[in-house]
This record gives sequence, structure tokens and C-alpha cells, in this order.
Amino acid sequence: MEHDGSGVLGSDSPAAEPTGWLLHAGIAVPMQPGRLPDGRPSLTIGDVRRDAAFNHLQGDNPEHDRSDCGIVSCADVLNQFGLRVTEAGAFVHATRCHELHLVRGRPGESGWTLPAEQAAILTDYGVPAHAEAAQPVERLALAAQQGRGVIAMVNCGVLWSDPRALEHGQANHAVTITGVARDHYDGALLGFYINDSGTGQSGQFVSAHLMTTAFEREGGFCVVTDGTQTAGFADSAQDAAQR
Repeated sequence: MEHDGSGVLGSDSPAAEPTGWLLHAGIAVPMQPGRLPDGRPSLTIGDVRRDAAFNHLQGDNPEHDRSDCGIVSCADVLNQFGLRVTEAGAFVHATRCHELHLVRGRPGESGWTLPAEQAAILTDYGVPAHAEAAQPVERLALAAQQGRGVIAMVNCGVLWSDPRALEHGQANHAVTITGVARDHYDGALLGFYINDSGTGQSGQFVSAHLMTTAFEREGGFCVVTDGTQTAGFADSAQDAAQR
């Protein structure tokens, strides 16, 4: 599949003809042809490779607390917006501002944050954000396409296929959305690319079906920044759709 190097599908690409859906997609981030893990072609929306550098295995904080996935996700989003914030720095800030929960003597259960607290941390650093609930997976996709920072609360037992992490089936883990995979022809949502500090995996593909089960059916809790991190790609997306 040919690509013109501009971040959008070239006009001579077989997938360039049926792109009318791009006119209304509101895409303001880079996009390029990609392939899903099963080999199917897709359109990758988002700077997945760049954002992969902002993730690591959680627990790198002064207290060595291992449940601070929300803190790592906040640092991830802040770095996406060009701020140099470490997990340790965000952890200290959140502790001082009473924006995380400590369980003394139990580091495996300590350091967690609620969506509203994650939004407050981002806002404290100059990236205003808000928490949402009962959202569909398409909300995550649309926000990411607009260039907004997105943290999704999921059930990690479902996400990792690990019964030991299911707990009561509630949302119990935070991940960042770094990209979206859609069908070239009709824009159907195929899945997401995520940074997961629970496993340390970056740019991991998660199917739309799995994300629906892990996120949407577990409450649809997420944190979305009010502003966007990028600009200048929306016009190129519209041009590609009109060619």
C-alpha cells in the first residue's frame, strides 16, 4: 500500500477512494496506514510510536507504591502535552495535594487515584481536564482523534485475561489511549493503542470488543483533557477525504 509521507493516505492508494467519512471524523493528529496484529489493514490514528516513550512499569515513586497507575497515566498525558513530568514528581505532588490514596504498609494497594483526582492533577500542571462516566468506547476514540489526552479506567483482569485481577469486576486500572485503529473504507472502529503501566507495555493494540468489555461495561469512566495537544493535521485529513 502506497503512502505519500504526509501522514494521510495518498491519492494513489487503493484505500484513498472511499474516505468520505474522514470529512466528519475531526482528526487532528497524525495518521498512517497500519496493520492489526492479525494482519488486517487499518488506518492508525495517533502518534503511537512517540507516545510509547512516555510509559513504564508503575511503582517508580518515593514510597514504591505499586497501585499508582493513575499517577503514571497522568505523567504520560502531561508528557504528551510537552511537559517533562516523572511518575515520582507527579506522585509527590498528588500526595501533597491529597489527590491519591495511601495504604500504609501495603504498597501493592497504595497510590491509587479516582478519575476526578486524575483530572485535578492534570489541571494542577496546567492541562485542564475533567472526568466522565458512562461513556462508550467511541467517546475514547473521538477524543483521541481530536488530540486530547485520554485516560481510560478499565478492569485489568479483563484486559489482561487474568482472573486473579478481576476483583469484583469493577474498573480497577488506568491506561492511556495513544491511538485508534479504524477501517480504511468506512471508518469502523477496530481498536485502540494503549500505554499500560501495569504491564509496562507501550503501544499495545486492544480490540474494540475487548475495550468495550474492559471499559464500557465496567462503568465507562475516563479522564479527558479540555484542550488538544496538536494542531495542523485536520486540514490534511479533510484534503485527503476530498481527493
